[in-house]
Amino acid sequence: MTEVQAMVEFSVELNKFYNVDLFQRGFYQIRASMKVPPRVPHRLEASLLHATGMTLAFPASVHDSLICSKTFQILYKNEEVVLNDVMIFKVKMLLDEKKIEETLEEMSFLLSLDLHFTDGDYSPCIFGCITPATNKLSSPCEDYLVK
Repeated sequence: MTEVQAMVEFSVELNKFYNVDLFQRGFYQIRASMKVPPRVPHRLEASLLHATGMTLAFPASVHDSLICSKTFQILYKNEEVVLNDVMIFKVKMLLDEKKIEETLEEMSFLLSLDLHFTDGDYSPCIFGCITPATNKLSSPCEDYLVK
């Protein structure tokens, strides 16, 4: 069996945050992470493309494979905050060269996006998750592998 290295890259762009209904005044942050099935040997890299723009309470940051958006304050209903954060997840895998397409089609890439909040001090350690969401991403080989 000959193994080849494959890389799948996902990007998440957070352009604006629009507060539809004010539940709580305070500081918010969006956190993103990627989960890959452990049965396939892989390495996950997380990074940020830094766009120019205003830094709010805290700048966007990366902690291992967790990416945190800028920390921003919401004070009013229907308030809009420009984030311009681009999050990049690279999954590097070792695949059997004869089963590349099959393996990628069977893989489940899970992207978690969680909204975190604090109404007091905006230290990153005291944010609580108020809205978790996990999305299954479609197989990257459906459109990109040449048959």
